[in-house]
Amino acid sequence: MATNPRSMIAFHMFHWLIFTLIFVNIHGQSTANIDKKWRLCVVKSEHTSKRIASLCPKLAESPIQCVIEPDRFGCLRRIIESDADFTVLEPEELVAIRNYYLYKVLVTNELKLIQYEAERFKIVAIAHKSVQRIWDIKGKRLCHPGFNTVDDWSTVFSTYLESLIIRKECNFNMTLFENRVHALSNFFEMACIAGPWSSDAIFDYQLKSKYKNLCAACENPSSCYNTDKYYGREGALLCLTDNVGDVTWVRLDDARVHFKAEMIDTQDYKFLCPDGTTKPLIFDQPCVWISKPWQVVVAASQSAVMIANLMNSMVNTTHCWKNSLLQLMENYYVTSANIDALEVPSDYLSRFPNFVSAYAQSGCRPSRAVRWCVMNNLELYKCESLRDASIVYGVEPTINCFQQTSESCLKGVQNGLMDIFLARPENLLEARMRGLKPIVHAMTNVKEEVNRIVAIVRVNSPFKIIKDLKGARASFTGYRSVGWNAFVTLMRNMSSRNWDCSDAQAVAKFFKNSCVLDWNNNKELPANLHSLCKKDAKRTNDDLDAFDYLTSGTVDVAFVNLKVIESKTEAGDFYYEKIDHRNINRRPKYRILGPTDTSHGVPYLLAWTTLGSIVAHENITDLRRQEIYSMLLEMDKLFGKKFNGQTPAFSLYGPYDGNHDLIFPDGTRNLQLHGHQVLRERNYDEIVENFTKQEVCSAASTWMSHFLGTVSLCIIVVIILNRLLNC
Repeated sequence: MATNPRSMIAFHMFHWLIFTLIFVNIHGQSTANIDKKWRLCVVKSEHTSKRIASLCPKLAESPIQCVIEPDRFGCLRRIIESDADFTVLEPEELVAIRNYYLYKVLVTNELKLIQYEAERFKIVAIAHKSVQRIWDIKGKRLCHPGFNTVDDWSTVFSTYLESLIIRKECNFNMTLFENRVHALSNFFEMACIAGPWSSDAIFDYQLKSKYKNLCAACENPSSCYNTDKYYGREGALLCLTDNVGDVTWVRLDDARVHFKAEMIDTQDYKFLCPDGTTKPLIFDQPCVWISKPWQVVVAASQSAVMIANLMNSMVNTTHCWKNSLLQLMENYYVTSANIDALEVPSDYLSRFPNFVSAYAQSGCRPSRAVRWCVMNNLELYKCESLRDASIVYGVEPTINCFQQTSESCLKGVQNGLMDIFLARPENLLEARMRGLKPIVHAMTNVKEEVNRIVAIVRVNSPFKIIKDLKGARASFTGYRSVGWNAFVTLMRNMSSRNWDCSDAQAVAKFFKNSCVLDWNNNKELPANLHSLCKKDAKRTNDDLDAFDYLTSGTVDVAFVNLKVIESKTEAGDFYYEKIDHRNINRRPKYRILGPTDTSHGVPYLLAWTTLGSIVAHENITDLRRQEIYSMLLEMDKLFGKKFNGQTPAFSLYGPYDGNHDLIFPDGTRNLQLHGHQVLRERNYDEIVENFTKQEVCSAASTWMSHFLGTVSLCIIVVIILNRLLNC
């Protein structure tokens, strides 16, 4: 049986009376003995971290405590799972859950910049008076504020007008975004849609070159940049009132200010209405197409009444902790909702004309959705949250998430059952051998944070260069690991024709004894490649485990990721590290080997790798690759490190429910198109490409040995038969 909201409110009112009695001293007396704390979930970002560090401790003597999350969707999950009592959300997050968790989350208050405005803004269409009805704008000139997400203007708002008046195109010879641009180009004679059309600069240039009429009404049609006079909210209105365009799509508050400031005769213009008619341009009687709600305070249903009353008590407050609380809520003026108006998200959003319907536009059939393969339950949950966030913030195409093992994900992409998978560096060779190719790479902004593969020896070792290691003992993190592949590639290049075609045989001949950590998974490896491995040893981190073999004296050289080792050693342990006053008396313990003596210089890298690579099948079309790349770039723009606003809706590269290294490796800062990496020399992608070619040699060698073995057996049989016959 459904719960009656009014009975719930009465139930909570009873608890609120108890709360009031307990905190009767909330307006001045000491609150040191507070037993109940209302948990406010706040989002920590580069913009809010200082504020949180300063203000949350000031709530110690208040009935509030801070719960910290990296994004707003994280705070929403906290509310749903009863790990927090209230938080601040954008209306887009309410759209994402409007059909779920009924009565688990209630809207208690709005956070307003302008106290008496019912909504954040309204969007209208304004045209010259010659336009008699909405359909008359076909073939006219459009003044558009731009495609890119700025302030509160999102893709959903920028596309709403065209989604209602222009027939949707689903040409499979174009990306979803180009279909939209193509439809606009055909509908209007010309337009000014200045600013970036795509986060991919090359694709942006290609589209603007192809659909020049959509920049023709700009002051500088050849560039169509965001520096154009007719770019943005104010620019779109100037475009209309300068008589460059016939119709514009703008915020009502901007139009009201513009017409008044420029003293423009409103009788020369009309409102276009969603029903197809027009109305005189009387700003008090607008035809509104869509309204944007304010930010809201939402609370867990069991706490909603108390939170609403608490928020109501803070209007015009002078209490220190209450001021701290308001500042944590992004310094907005708080207007309290009436207790009787506590609503579930869907009911609250229904107050705002067409806001929810803007998110219900039909997609193309068959679906263009991107099937994203992830490796475990936590990655699946994060991927599904990313999907929800992407939908309400207008990212296309949408994603569908599937969970498999890394091996199954690679097979799935290979067989066309999946579209993309984020392969870690250790999976990249297998991915390439399966016919997969990177689209983008997960990158860090700091060179020292990339994976750097090196050969480490002890400082007193007799080895000076890589070739000196002949006959030594070695440890590798695994067969066909990044370190293994980098070493094999280097030695092949240095040894010319003398290097064995089989990499396993070549390494086995080069080193006397070794430990290849995953030898159990490769039973056919020569015995000396795992003769030094400790049986039944507990595995922790492959790089640290391989390094332990070196520090214990079991091996002479370890092929490992220097980034990992540096995080576990002390400053001054390596020759190349700077010595300062804290370690001036320390003596280096380790050296890095290269093809030449590098004991006192910059460490020689056998290879460097990105943090990971999103791979797809190499045979997908250029159009599909572009569509996926554009989708990933849009996600990076909205949910990456350079998000718009104070806090991110979703943290693409951050932790999820306190768990790190999910989907994207920790340390990821941005995505780079494959082939555009800043570091070029000893790039692991090139090593993988060369290594893949060597597989032909190895396969041919294996076939030849089987063939020669068969021939030899035949010869032996013939000899025996001849001898028997002679008897």
